[in-house]
Amino acid sequence: MRRLSIVLILVLMPLAAAAQTDQRPRVVRSMRGPGPATAEGAVKQSMQRLGEIKKDFDRDFLIVGHLRAADAALTDPMQPSNAVQKAYEEVDAAKLISVDFVVTQGITHAEEEIDNARRSPGSADFGRLRSILRSEATTLALRLLLRRTADLEDETFAWIHVQQMISDHLQNLSEITSQAVRTLE
Repeated sequence: MRRLSIVLILVLMPLAAAAQTDQRPRVVRSMRGPGPATAEGAVKQSMQRLGEIKKDFDRDFLIVGHLRAADAALTDPMQPSNAVQKAYEEVDAAKLISVDFVVTQGITHAEEEIDNARRSPGSADFGRLRSILRSEATTLALRLLLRRTADLEDETFAWIHVQQMISDHLQNLSEITSQAVRTLE
């Protein structure tokens, strides 16, 4: 008896639910093709990529900032041990966040030279240290930043071209729609 009542409940519940819903399913017809969805997907991917590029730029700016702070620290020959220690700390901080191989190699070379100067800061040649820091590390970091800026500029021009194409397409769609409305009047 129990089984029969459970079976009846299981059979009648879907039937009751089906009776409450509309018998004819609504068909929504859309003229929207795959174009807008594809364009939207491309824009979303580009926005995600732009977020990653922004992180790279922030990291590169931070590296250049540390290297410039190290260079500024080496301008104080009155307190050579403090200046060399500060420069070493700044170069070490730049090395920790650097991911580009060439830039890291340049920073490592500058770090080695500054580390050698830490052993005897009184006899350190600050002009030579600054020159090495600029030529081996700062210049390479700035070149990387410049290269990334050029890539971003190229992408900007490509998106401007895409925007112009979308504008032309929207204008064509508007003209077709207005012709259709005039024909229907």
